[in-house]
Amino acid sequence: MTESIRVVSRLVTVQSGTWSMALLGIEPAGPTQWLKANRGALPSILALGAVAVFWVVGAVGGIGYLSEANSPMAMLTELYVGLASVAASIIVATLALNHLVSRYSRPQTHR
Repeated sequence: MTESIRVVSRLVTVQSGTWSMALLGIEPAGPTQWLKANRGALPSILALGAVAVFWVVGAVGGIGYLSEANSPMAMLTELYVGLASVAASIIVATLALNHLVSRYSRPQTHR
């Protein structure tokens, strides 16, 4: 269902919940426009996504992987590698969140 309303000789169209407001210059931004406008935040967003995938994969298959260890030394080595990976993922997530918060807490003119 499409409604058209004329406002001060500018057209405002409402289409199934999406607003295109020519009067105010507000239009729905597609993914390409968003990526162009927020290119500096993309590495932090990708890093957070990688950390999330790491934690999901670790939760699903990490414990089963440790149960297949042949010797106590192999298990200890795998535990140390896992501990280093967890520590690195926490550091990466903290740095990425810090970057995103500092980036979006500033006024838009400084981005």
